[in-house]
Amino acid sequence: MELKRHFKSTLFTGVLTLFPLGVTFFVLRFLFTTIDGWFAPIMTGVLGERYRIGMGVLATILLVYLVGLIVSNFVGRKLVGAGERILTKIPIVREVYAPVKQLVQMVLTPSNHNKLKKAVAIKTPGSSIRLIGFVTGEVREEGNSVALVSVFVPTSPNPTTGVVLFCDPEIVYETNMRVETAMKMLVSGGIVAPDNFMIQRELQRLVDIEPKSE
Repeated sequence: MELKRHFKSTLFTGVLTLFPLGVTFFVLRFLFTTIDGWFAPIMTGVLGERYRIGMGVLATILLVYLVGLIVSNFVGRKLVGAGERILTKIPIVREVYAPVKQLVQMVLTPSNHNKLKKAVAIKTPGSSIRLIGFVTGEVREEGNSVALVSVFVPTSPNPTTGVVLFCDPEIVYETNMRVETAMKMLVSGGIVAPDNFMIQRELQRLVDIEPKSE
């Protein structure tokens, strides 16, 4: 029995070690074969014998940079806006494009993170379930002298959708996670989670005070 437990435990440890390495390997192979292969004929035609494996990846990075440079100006933004309006009118395409764009903007754009003041946990009395959400502000309720905390609770793995809850402060708890870390955890469905994640004391500070970086 002990031997069986030892084997399963050791096997599991090996999987945890090798799986991230395997994913990293396949991602890198995709970059240096698939993407490089897309540009290989063009790069070979331009550079001839001077072409080396990996130059296609550099060309891809340069292309992405140039697209960003073009979109950064007024004319580029107008063209992209017109293209997006067309895409959002095409069935199926709009169901894919819009959520993906919102997800990328939420995860990668710092300004969106700033709108989410802190990552918190909602713990209702008598419940064994904890909800992870983000404080977005506070609202006033008629007849209630205590401001309610507005918390956006995203769905996983698509955090662009979710529900907004207006909570009594005593059921909102601090966590030791930064907004970026909590967002990554939600996008991954909980797979990417910090080892030291902890639900701490009840929310003490006013919601308009920015949390300290940890």
